[in-house]
Amino acid sequence: HALTHEVTYGSLLQDRRRTLHGRIVETIERLYPDRLPEHLERLAHHAFRGEAWEKAVTYLRQAGAKAFARSSNREAVSCFEQALTALGHLPETRERLEQAIDLRFDLRTSLFPLGEFERIFGCLREAEGLARTLDDQRRLGQVSVYMCDNLRMTGHPTEALGFGQHAQAIAESLGDVPLQVTGNIYLGAAYLWTGDYRRAEDLLLQVLQLLEGDLSRERFGLAGFPAVAVRGYLTWVFADQGKFKEGIAHGQEGIRLAEALDHPYSLAFVCWRLAYLQIIRGELSHAVGLLERGVALSREWNLTFFSVLTTGSLGYAYALSGRIAEGIPLLEHALSASETMGFGAYQPLYLGYLGEAYVLADRLEDALEFAGRALTL
Repeated sequence: HALTHEVTYGSLLQDRRRTLHGRIVETIERLYPDRLPEHLERLAHHAFRGEAWEKAVTYLRQAGAKAFARSSNREAVSCFEQALTALGHLPETRERLEQAIDLRFDLRTSLFPLGEFERIFGCLREAEGLARTLDDQRRLGQVSVYMCDNLRMTGHPTEALGFGQHAQAIAESLGDVPLQVTGNIYLGAAYLWTGDYRRAEDLLLQVLQLLEGDLSRERFGLAGFPAVAVRGYLTWVFADQGKFKEGIAHGQEGIRLAEALDHPYSLAFVCWRLAYLQIIRGELSHAVGLLERGVALSREWNLTFFSVLTTGSLGYAYALSGRIAEGIPLLEHALSASETMGFGAYQPLYLGYLGEAYVLADRLEDALEFAGRALTL
């Protein structure tokens, strides 16, 4: 019984506990030298409790990466946070400081699907301070990449451009392809949010060229696959310009890639992007199918971020399809969740969607209020 375990464990002296945890780590390493990935969670747990700090950092980071790969984002966050705690017990060397930065990048990537943008800002500010201490240009470039995206997501696209341009300059000076890929994707997205479609399209097409061949299967430290993400953003760029044929081609190729990679996060992302185009085009049945698939993926894989986006867009598609009574509650929920999460990039969009749904429901005063709020933002 769990209580029996707790009482027994509590009766042991701290030194005895630490010794036993350490012996368990050594025993697992000895018994399963070729199968350690199967036992990462136990190794991480016992190394941390046994205060074997160097091993704890290694196993916790590996366990976090394993959890993230299966979209267990909360578990991944917990592992990376514990790894940072363990790292704090080790001597401060250059290698340790580099690990501290990289762990904060890992933490940021796990927090992103959960929509925890304020915590991400905290991680990035700490990582930036450490990278400046080391004068590490590559890691400073990576901080700028992530800051660009976080500022855009929270509704500050003009500030995002500054960080994106800084990341682009560092990537070009270093000739760093991963930094060029991630930097150009997020800078392109920031240009899209400021309405500069030409620059957005140019940057995103450059990313497609960089990702030819085997690189299309690389993640480059992002939550989703860049090869899918860039096609999703291009779908949006072409949708807003009415270039539906080009947008549909990129969206469908993104879905094919995400399915081949068997990656729910990437698939939910590109389904939502293609649905956006289909709504603008007036193909509501196609949009509804894509969004219902995205909602199901988001719920199954705990993708809080996409759950909000796909739910709101689905509500809008329902309302336009005549299913107003079903659509309005979904839109209201999505708007409330986006405000709670500080998800500023999409609040004007969903305020406009909800205002239009209120017009369709003949709730004109509510529609006017929400249109005013959207314009203010």
